[in-house]
Amino acid sequence: MPTKSEFILKDSPQDVIAAFPDVIPKGRSYDGEIAKKKAGAARINEILLGTKLACIAITDDKEGTLAKVSKLNPWHEVALTTITGSLEEAHKPLTHILDKHFGLKLDHQIDISKMAGGMHSVDTQGYIAHNDDIIVVSFRCTTSAFDWMSNLSIVSSEWELDEDLAQGHSGFCSCFDGRFGHLFCGGTKKPRVHTGFYNNILQVIPLLQKYIDPLLKADQAPRTLYVVGHSLGAGVSTLATCYFLLSHDWATLPQRLLNISAGTPRACGSSMAAVVEEELATLTPLEKAAIFRIVMDQDAVCMVPPEKSGYLHVGRSIFLTEDGEVLVNPKSRVKARELSSIVEGEMKEMKDNNPSAPAHLETEEGKEEIDNAGYQKMVAKIPKPFRDHCPDCYLEPLMRLYEREDKDN
Repeated sequence: MPTKSEFILKDSPQDVIAAFPDVIPKGRSYDGEIAKKKAGAARINEILLGTKLACIAITDDKEGTLAKVSKLNPWHEVALTTITGSLEEAHKPLTHILDKHFGLKLDHQIDISKMAGGMHSVDTQGYIAHNDDIIVVSFRCTTSAFDWMSNLSIVSSEWELDEDLAQGHSGFCSCFDGRFGHLFCGGTKKPRVHTGFYNNILQVIPLLQKYIDPLLKADQAPRTLYVVGHSLGAGVSTLATCYFLLSHDWATLPQRLLNISAGTPRACGSSMAAVVEEELATLTPLEKAAIFRIVMDQDAVCMVPPEKSGYLHVGRSIFLTEDGEVLVNPKSRVKARELSSIVEGEMKEMKDNNPSAPAHLETEEGKEEIDNAGYQKMVAKIPKPFRDHCPDCYLEPLMRLYEREDKDN
């Protein structure tokens, strides 16, 4: 259970740094003054806003969506209640929440569930919205993390956007494409990405081209584009960011690209990760593009697919420790346990312990409110690697930090 003491940070006490001479200090505790002065720095107002925008993608304008989701996943109801201020507001339509609580106009609700060509299953929901200051594309998380994590494929495909957009999928047996051809036919290897996330974003890109690309022009307002997501949606948001990053000349545009994701699985092969990091190395110091992935303590989703299968995270991490600290791009002196080391029996236990009903009670006024004590007792039964993945766990420390920084200012 990582605490701040398990990280050797640039701002760690000198005696701690001296005790580990073989460890190079990396990252630091969040510092509001650095955030103000340093170009491309993580800023708590943006990190929290991106996380909230990711969380509300769980709902839509259909009647009863959040109620249905919360029957098996009550943490989403808790998260939206925290964001909107009341249980009643949490169950309002997405259009209402975006307008009242964020001042955003909903442009399109993403809802794509089908079998694409090449026998690829696609299931992506979310929304696109904007106002005078920001543009948002947010991808919904999965409501059955136990199931998809247990069966998450490690198959990758080449990033061949023009060809794959034309056919609507990554191709048949795309996991073999480009593996060996460059050895015999010459040419260079193309960057590779996770096949499942790639086929999902291929279906969404036409919507991004229709609703967002027209706002990314020299004659448009200098908005910040937030590409956000939690869990499965975080993985899709990573590849949506790859699309925007590689399809626009951000150095000359007045707009800015910001990817904020929470509980993010790895979506980029090492080759695509190298391409992304090279772009960020140029654009982040110019305050034109940044990627921040938030990691809550032991969140198991952040460990898949494993690095040994060829996948890497991109951008900088915002690590939320067990003791409530917010660390920017740290590296623990204790090696994190990959999900592959969690034995099959533990996975079964985690799935079997998934709560099956939300914690509610009737108040004296007859209005329904969340029973916090009952909720905490229920989620305490969930093993920590999955409990740490719940959206309310991500919101709480970020909101505390934001309130503290706001008070100090």
